[in-house]
Amino acid sequence: MSTQLPAPAAPAEHGGESIARERRDRRIAGLPRPVEPGLTRWQRFRNGPLGWLTLAFLPFCAFLLWLTYRMYEVTITTAVGDYTEQQTGTRSTPTIAQFNEALWKCTRLAFVTLAIGLVLYFLIDRLRPTTLRLKAVALAWGGAVAVFASSMINTWASTMVTADETDELGSVRAAIFIAPFVEEAAKATILFLLAILVRHRLLSVIQMVTMAGLSAVGFAVVEDIVYYVRMYLYGSLAYGVDADGALRQIFYLRGLLTCWGHPLFTTFTAIGVGVALRNRSKVVRVVAPLAGYCFAVCAHMGFNGSQSVGVSTGLLIAVGAFLIVFLLLRYIRLVLAESRQMRARLQDFVSNGWLGVHDPIMFSRYRARLKLICAAALRGPRCLVATVRLIHDMSELAQVRLGVVNGLTGAAAVGRERELLLSIRALRGRALDNTDGLTVKPPTWTWHNLTAWVRAHLPRRRPRTPFYAPPPPSQVPIGAPRR
Repeated sequence: MSTQLPAPAAPAEHGGESIARERRDRRIAGLPRPVEPGLTRWQRFRNGPLGWLTLAFLPFCAFLLWLTYRMYEVTITTAVGDYTEQQTGTRSTPTIAQFNEALWKCTRLAFVTLAIGLVLYFLIDRLRPTTLRLKAVALAWGGAVAVFASSMINTWASTMVTADETDELGSVRAAIFIAPFVEEAAKATILFLLAILVRHRLLSVIQMVTMAGLSAVGFAVVEDIVYYVRMYLYGSLAYGVDADGALRQIFYLRGLLTCWGHPLFTTFTAIGVGVALRNRSKVVRVVAPLAGYCFAVCAHMGFNGSQSVGVSTGLLIAVGAFLIVFLLLRYIRLVLAESRQMRARLQDFVSNGWLGVHDPIMFSRYRARLKLICAAALRGPRCLVATVRLIHDMSELAQVRLGVVNGLTGAAAVGRERELLLSIRALRGRALDNTDGLTVKPPTWTWHNLTAWVRAHLPRRRPRTPFYAPPPPSQVPIGAPRR
């Protein structure tokens, strides 16, 4: 049984040509760039283009959110003024202060939907979790880029299908036949961009579903804010209407009962993209994303159409619950299949002596990984960071080997496997890698040690210097001789 790591690729006659060839092979195979030894994390971030793209992308999303705010501020205030003039005969246009007050009040309600979506997708993406940077990019794309692009295209397209201002069915036609195509394409574009730029980070269908779900959650939250503000201002400026009651009603309907709509539709496209990434057939790589996108558009179209024709909310919730339960069962099946594949691929390294005998079991089970993370969190930040990195490297190592077995990557995978094995070997002493006999609570956490620690870190009172009052002046009789 050999204990030496895989040998790196044989160098070419010129070192520069060898490095360039290796980078090209890795880029074609969807693997990260070779790790240059001796560089710090900041130097690797500075040399990589993806970090700078992320730094430029987030301010761009903030700028698009500002443009969206300005656009809807004009649109909503104009619509509210037209509505009040039609209902009461007197035009009442909300001021900027009223609009901002309503926006802040409605944003706090939309944060409830955002929190639900973030918790859900963080729990889903646990077997091979994506990085926080990718999650932030997907959420920002859906909340800024997808919303801005969809609003511009939908506004232009709705004018094309509307005959004149008296055509009441123009908005209905746009919501059914235009909005699903535009919105699903805008939300899912981030999946294709990530598949091109960081294909080595998206290792499974579950990760694609997570990215799509976060993009859809960001889109849904911003869209809900627009609906909330419009409804609240309508009720505030119309006589005899309870604005707070109307806001609570639309929040209960959109923010809670039907908040699954956008994430569910985009999930179908994500499944198609995820299947295409892990398949060798060129036909499947083209047909699977298109099929997923078409299914998402049809589901979105049916949802909007059912609301337009007056289908009860209970029926929509029942259909959505059925689809969600079906996807949850499919998710459980995918998790079990990926766990078996990870265990089998890590076992290949055990047979060569590069990994321990217990590693395939420890790092392919969800409960074992969760126990390692919880125990590491109670043993200090250094142990936690090392354990999380070890789990991540094990997951990527199994995925690289799976790509070799399936014929998706060739000789370029050998160098990446060597880098991951070296990183795993360096993390062994600091990270937790075995749950046998491991307790989540550290053995040093006893009541005696806890009280001693508290006493050592409590602020001690400094002893006060005794203060004595000055002696009273001596009572000398007046006229007495002084000594």
